[in-house]
Amino acid sequence: MRLFRILMGLLILLCLVPLLVLVAVALIGRWTGCEVDPDAPHACQTIGGDYGGILYTMAHFGENTGAAILILAALLISWLLIEIMGAIGGHPRKNHAAQTPANSRNRERGS
Repeated sequence: MRLFRILMGLLILLCLVPLLVLVAVALIGRWTGCEVDPDAPHACQTIGGDYGGILYTMAHFGENTGAAILILAALLISWLLIEIMGAIGGHPRKNHAAQTPANSRNRERGS
């Protein structure tokens, strides 16, 4: 179950990447005073270079956020259901040797 939880955590982080990229583009655009438009690249002169194309590409990648959120919701629901089923099922008991009834133990002792 531990490996499953690690895998689900990684998949959830992977689903959050487009959203984080979109937030990063918006923050970079605001801090640098550049116009960010996913329809067309705009010139953005910052730190001696034009970063408008990069911001445009990142904003275009951020359009995948809608699909990523749907996949994220499906992952969270399936993870929740699997955890509930695991909790209901409980942990398998260890096989212990069957204990003999008290009356047969007393016979062996001679009582």
